[in-house]
Amino acid sequence: MANLSTLLVVLGSAVSASALGFGVWAWRARGLAIRRAAALSTQLGEQRSAGDQREAVLRTVVETTPVAMVLFGEAGSIIFTNRSARELFFEGLAVEGQNFLSMIERAPASLRQALLSDGDELFSVDGSSGRETFHLSRRHLEAGQTLIAVRSVTQEINRHEVVSLKKVIRIISHEINNSLGPIASLVSSARMILQRPEHLPKLPSMFDTIQERTLHLQGFLDGYAKLAKIPTPKPVSIAWGPFFDGLRAFWPELQIGEAPTRPGFFDRGQIQQVLINLIKNAYEVGGAESEVKVVVEAAAEGGCRISVLDRGPGVSDEVMQNVFVPFFTTKPTGSGLGLALSREIVDLHQGRLGLARRDGGGMAVSVWLPDAETPAAALAASRARLTLTRA
Repeated sequence: MANLSTLLVVLGSAVSASALGFGVWAWRARGLAIRRAAALSTQLGEQRSAGDQREAVLRTVVETTPVAMVLFGEAGSIIFTNRSARELFFEGLAVEGQNFLSMIERAPASLRQALLSDGDELFSVDGSSGRETFHLSRRHLEAGQTLIAVRSVTQEINRHEVVSLKKVIRIISHEINNSLGPIASLVSSARMILQRPEHLPKLPSMFDTIQERTLHLQGFLDGYAKLAKIPTPKPVSIAWGPFFDGLRAFWPELQIGEAPTRPGFFDRGQIQQVLINLIKNAYEVGGAESEVKVVVEAAAEGGCRISVLDRGPGVSDEVMQNVFVPFFTTKPTGSGLGLALSREIVDLHQGRLGLARRDGGGMAVSVWLPDAETPAAALAASRARLTLTRA
């Protein structure tokens, strides 16, 4: 009996010890679980914070990208637009909830055709500063949503055109230079043949013809080389008075309007060359010379706008479309490089060169130039807008 009692005591102590041990273990396990839960909560909080930061960065990128983005649902209801889209299509207005598909009918024909297509499209529209080309892409997303992205590719296309033309110019220059050597040699030989009396009646005319052709080819090369060798502009603050005095040295009777008090910001030599080209063209179109004027004004989007005005007969639609194409000219002795060279210079200034008909006859060629304080968003302010918010 004593042994049984002793055994029960021992067993009870063991059970009590086991229970106590289990309680300590449970307490420790619960503490560990709490610590792990706290760590997991902290980790989730950090991940959520990082996710919020990534989302904020993504929103900033989408909002500030120059690509216009419109997201709409299956029925056409607009879900999202970024700032570029609001400026390009909707006059800066918030249009979420409106029907994008119904707005397409208000679009220019070329844009409407691109919007109704089911893939990537290039289209062009006429804006206040000339013809602009855009790239439109359409992507179908989940839940019947569609994303439209539109970006201007005008300067890219212009740049590719110029790069291609520069290559052609280098080839032409090489070939013509190879011809100049023999021509010059013929000139020298002709002079020697002049000593032979029997050929005297023929050689002077031959000599003059060869020399004239040599000079013509040299001038031809010089003109083409200018387009291929435009240096990077170095804009500085330019006072308008002395700048326009330089133009008056070429045309003392030229009418120049009152300039803004704020100075311009551009490469003096390059922009002077642009205006010389434009003013020379204005005098040569056949209108009254007294009607040729230069007007400069502060632009609402920043920078300045210089316009050269004339009262000539104007130009046809075909000329309007090709006037900035290098080597295109309507003049019998023109090179077709003046306006192409001018546009290249203005583009290098991040500016815009535009051509428009004037009420009452004549043309207006305008040059918009940004200044040092012009924000990047304003660099596209003079470009075409594809307004869809009104008919």
